[in-house]
Amino acid sequence: MKLLLTIIYIVLTTMGLFLMKLGGNSLSLTFQNSINFKIGFITLLGFLSYICSFLLWQKLLVTFDLTYIVPITTGITQLIILLIGILFFKEQVNVTGIIGALFIIIGVVLLAIGKR
Repeated sequence: MKLLLTIIYIVLTTMGLFLMKLGGNSLSLTFQNSINFKIGFITLLGFLSYICSFLLWQKLLVTFDLTYIVPITTGITQLIILLIGILFFKEQVNVTGIIGALFIIIGVVLLAIGKR
C-alpha cells in the first residue's frame, strides 16, 4: 500500500507539472475594481493534479521516514520531469545535466538499498 501511494504521488506530481507547462500562460488574474480569474482547461487539470499530489504528500510524510521519502520521491520526480522535458517539449540537456541525472539515479538506488 505504501508503494502504491508513493507511485500515485509521483504520477500526480509529474502529470500536474506536465499539464501546467502544456497549458502555457493561460492563467489570468485581475484585481481592478473586481476580481477576475481565468484559467485554461489544461492548466486547471494540471493545477488540480498538483493539489491532489500535495494532499497525498501529507500522508506520505507521516507514513515514511522524512530522510527517506523526500530524497527518493524528489529524485524520481526530477528524473521523470527531465524525460518529459526532452520527449514532449524538445528541451535540450547538456552533459552536466546528464551527469546530474546519473548522480540522482545513484543516490536513489543507494537510499533504497540502505533502507532494506
